[in-house]
Amino acid sequence: MFKSTNLDQFTFPWKKDTYRYSNDLVELEKEKVNFVKITPEYKAQIKSKREKLKAQEKVRFLSFPHTIEMQWEILEMLIDLAVEKYPEHFSIERNGDHWTFRNFILDEKEEFIFGDDTSIPYEPLDYIGRHFHNDFVLMVNREDNLHLEVAQVSFAALFSPHWNLGMTFDEIHGPVPFVSKDGIDLTERVRKFLLTIEPGKPRTRVNWNLMADRWDVNYETMDVWGPQRGRVTSENAGELVNIRVEEQWFIRMSRSNAILFVLDTQFLPLEDLVKRPSWLELAYSNLSDIPKPMADYKGMTPFLPQSLEYLKNLVESVKVK
Repeated sequence: MFKSTNLDQFTFPWKKDTYRYSNDLVELEKEKVNFVKITPEYKAQIKSKREKLKAQEKVRFLSFPHTIEMQWEILEMLIDLAVEKYPEHFSIERNGDHWTFRNFILDEKEEFIFGDDTSIPYEPLDYIGRHFHNDFVLMVNREDNLHLEVAQVSFAALFSPHWNLGMTFDEIHGPVPFVSKDGIDLTERVRKFLLTIEPGKPRTRVNWNLMADRWDVNYETMDVWGPQRGRVTSENAGELVNIRVEEQWFIRMSRSNAILFVLDTQFLPLEDLVKRPSWLELAYSNLSDIPKPMADYKGMTPFLPQSLEYLKNLVESVKVK
């Protein structure tokens, strides 16, 4: 199990003291375009990701055959970004199509022929994705919409590539409450905005959820994590419940024109909020204000009251001090 150990690196999701549903995407500053990140928990994250992929290979990685060339493009981009940002941790040697990629953190060497599927044991994205803690989803641009056609997902939040493969952006986001507001279809607006993203100009946003003693809630394992939510009480919520934050990047691939959706998932136990009193108050006020349909959608309804009671007691204890 792992959690964010450095609060300075944790992306806290709330800036205002009232809850507001938002799907805003912003352009990244030039120095933040490279999303590759080596965290203090890197080895634990990679170990967990690979274990999940091994245990549920046909659930954690899904694709269509026609996406292989697109996946090679992603493999090349991920290697270049890793070597550019962390030359002390990664290297690439190219001898024509014969490539040698090294991960010095894990002491691993990968040798393959670029573009030759028979030279690697997995599909290209599944192969290179095992060196990065992120989850990856490829949305293919077709018929004025985006279609989910490749996914490597190990830290899901009420999501299943097995269920969603082939769906459009609109279909995937259909169950989200409040996507239609004041006569405006927010799903359509976001989709149209995503279609305007240009190569070299990725967009980003932050999404959040609460998790009950779990890093991953894939729908395929709901029989396991569903009952776990009932274990949460106002006494143990600080230890069992984590704020789950996704930093998301949307990257237009220059050759395939597809959109690569990259997720950097971070976890912070509620009990650690006491280290940042301002965060504690914002978390309590936002979670107290969240509408029930959104709490239901995020899957936190079974343990939200207990979590709020815990946070209320924590806020009062901090004020007393």
